[in-house]
Amino acid sequence: MPTPSCIAPTTLARSAFAGVLAALVLAAPSRASATPVDMTAEQYRMYKDYVGALSDPRVEKIAPAKRIAAIAKNFRINEKLLRAAVTKGDALGPTLAHDCEAEVRSELGTSTLKGRIGEVKVDAADGHVVTYVQWQNKDGSKLEEEAATVALLAARGAPITSTVALWAKDPSGRKVFEAKISADAASRFSQDRIAMFARARYIRVFEDVKNAYTGTPPTD
Repeated sequence: MPTPSCIAPTTLARSAFAGVLAALVLAAPSRASATPVDMTAEQYRMYKDYVGALSDPRVEKIAPAKRIAAIAKNFRINEKLLRAAVTKGDALGPTLAHDCEAEVRSELGTSTLKGRIGEVKVDAADGHVVTYVQWQNKDGSKLEEEAATVALLAARGAPITSTVALWAKDPSGRKVFEAKISADAASRFSQDRIAMFARARYIRVFEDVKNAYTGTPPTD
C-alpha cells in the first residue's frame, strides 16, 4: 500500500443571467451520481487477460481476425462479452487509471470529505484493480462513516476497481485508520444511510480493519 490531491451589457442583464444560471445549476442532476468511466471490473479483467494473451507465441500464430474467438474459447468466456470488453478497453486507452482517479476525486469532492482527501491512486497494472484513497480525519468517532463514504465513492468513481484500500490520518499526520473492502461490497452501501448504518453494519463488511480509537492502531 502506498504511504498512504459572457458578455452582459448592463448590470440588470448580468443579474438576470446569473439568476437563470443559478437556477439551471440547482436543477441539474448531482455530479456525484454519474459514472463517466464506462467499464466494469469484470470487463477490465477480461480485457487485461486478452492483452496478456496477445503476447503468447501460440496466439501470435493465429490470424488477427480469429484471435478474439480463440482467446475467448481458451478462457471459456462468451466471445461477444470479450469483444465488448476489448472495444471498451481499446477506446478508453492508457489514461483509464488516471481518468478513474480524477473521477474518484470529483465524487469525494462533493461529499462530506470535501477538502480532506489526500492520495488517490488507481493501480490498474493487472486485471485485479486496487484503488487506494487516503483522507484526513478530524473526529475519531466519525471514522466508520468516513470509511464507508470513501469506499462507496471510490467504487463508484473507479468502476474497474476490484478492491478499495483506504486509510486515514489525523491532523498531526498520524495514521489512525486503515482497511480494505471489495468494490462490489462497497457499491452496495446506501449513501443516504451511511450515518445510520456505518458503525453497526457497514464497517463489518471491511477487512483488516485497524482503528486507533478502538484499540487496534494501524502501523505506518
